[in-house]
Amino acid sequence: MRAVFDTRFFMVSLESKDEEFRKWSRRAIETLERKGNVGFIPSIVIHEFYQFQMEKLGKEVADTRVNSVLKLNFNVVNLDGHIGIAAAKLRCKYAELPTGDAIIAATAMATSSEFVLTDDKHIKQIKETKTRWA
Repeated sequence: MRAVFDTRFFMVSLESKDEEFRKWSRRAIETLERKGNVGFIPSIVIHEFYQFQMEKLGKEVADTRVNSVLKLNFNVVNLDGHIGIAAAKLRCKYAELPTGDAIIAATAMATSSEFVLTDDKHIKQIKETKTRWA
């Protein structure tokens, strides 16, 4: 099982009042960490997560939360030329697709991931990837 994390996964995991979802998200993280080298975090997710946390809660909270994500046993995947081109092709194919979501989906394709952990409607529309949510 290989999976890519979307920004929404981390945002909702922290903020959800739904205890069942929070349990599910913890299990998803634990399962992927145990398997090793099967969880991928696109660098754009680090950017978006940090930005949202800093705008909402300040720099110290953003630093703490992003550092805890970076300490997980997952691979941070940087945007490279191949992912950039694949993301551009997705944006051309799916007119409403935001750039960040295109990069996340292209990262899933580049890492041969089975799914993206998200409930994002933009990513769900992409036929080249599958999504999973609680």
